[in-house]
Amino acid sequence: MSDILSALTSPGLTQALYAGNALWFSSAVIHFGFRQAHVMRRISHRKTFKDPAIRSSPSGDKWHHDIMAYLGGMNSPLVLLSILRLYSLLRPSRYLSSKTSAGDVPLDITALTVLGLANFSQAILNFTLSRKNDRWIMGKGLDRITVLDAVFTVLDWSFALARVVTN
Repeated sequence: MSDILSALTSPGLTQALYAGNALWFSSAVIHFGFRQAHVMRRISHRKTFKDPAIRSSPSGDKWHHDIMAYLGGMNSPLVLLSILRLYSLLRPSRYLSSKTSAGDVPLDITALTVLGLANFSQAILNFTLSRKNDRWIMGKGLDRITVLDAVFTVLDWSFALARVVTN
């Protein structure tokens, strides 16, 4: 057990986790914020939907694109949080440190809990609401969105919990 806790609290793996979160949330910002038509074609079942009006617009419309842009925008603070924590681990700074005797453990617990909750909120919706409808590919198998949301939820919360247990 101590080997697992040691791995989950190691600086290198923590940096990798923050980098992974930053890339994952950056992908959401780029795709939902700037590539709505592409995303609608990739993750929706509009091309094969029963209703011909929906099938005729596989890329969605401006209303869908507006909502997706908000989703992209909402992911941008999570990118920033991931990047700031990664940067603080790579280049310690008095502005990005808690300056406690335990180092930045309280900041990592907070950051990883928030990042985990962001991923969990999407994973749980993929496994519940999306799985039960015919609109999206999410939640119906091993699509990358559902898988990565679930994986990052488990990793973020495991790393946060390891810090709670070891301090």
